[in-house]
Amino acid sequence: MTIGGRAALLFVVDRKETDRYDYLCRAFASDDRVAVILDRRHGERRASRARIDNDRRRAERRIRENHHELARLGYTLVRLQP
Repeated sequence: MTIGGRAALLFVVDRKETDRYDYLCRAFASDDRVAVILDRRHGERRASRARIDNDRRRAERRIRENHHELARLGYTLVRLQP
């Protein structure tokens, strides 16, 4: 079930879990409903969490609710919105 030409499910794998990343890539290689990516985050980019007046973003874009799962399991699964 591809949504708008893209995957419906997304595995985000901890950057240190390269063996798990390789395994998931092989396991889902023939399923266009699933995408597997490495987590690229290094932490907060801003030194302060204070509100910036000219910030055009409407909301936080990171998947924070899955952060503990990513740290504990080495990956998280995200269902993408249509």
